[in-house]
Amino acid sequence: MQPRSGPYLVSGARDKTIRIWDVTNGLCLLILTGHDNWVRGLLFHPGGKYLLSCSDDKTLRVWDIKNKRNTKTIDAHTHFCTSLDMHRNKPYVITGSVDTSVKVWEC
Repeated sequence: MQPRSGPYLVSGARDKTIRIWDVTNGLCLLILTGHDNWVRGLLFHPGGKYLLSCSDDKTLRVWDIKNKRNTKTIDAHTHFCTSLDMHRNKPYVITGSVDTSVKVWEC
């Protein structure tokens, strides 16, 4: 499964899961587990191979979609990590937190 090969939606929830959905039929294609708290931010990497997530467990995680596993966990903030974005032209991921910090990560 590659995000660019179809109409997919990704959701994060209070139950600590990440779900990837096929929007054409409403089916859940994949459930990823590993966060220890509510999943707040999600982002498909532009290359389509990875998914990034941030959570109330204060971490930023990188997921290998094809292999269905967490490949990297970063202790990103001292409080809930609530937002996530990627720079349009540079290899940077930006996270925001309830601790009032914004951090830039090189990827």
